[in-house]
Amino acid sequence: MTGIRYITNDKGQKTDLIISLKEHGQIVEDLLDALIIEERKGEETIPFENFVAQLKAESKLDE
Repeated sequence: MTGIRYITNDKGQKTDLIISLKEHGQIVEDLLDALIIEERKGEETIPFENFVAQLKAESKLDE
């Protein structure tokens, strides 16, 4: 696959990955989004309406 290079240690084990954003930027973005979703899975949520009301109260969102 073009645009992807592996970095190996002295034992030949793959340790790192270099991905061309020019060639695979959308895939990388999707992967990072998935990682953020996984990381935040246990966070407390609030209803959307409450979030919008909070933004308006803080003058961060126009009516």
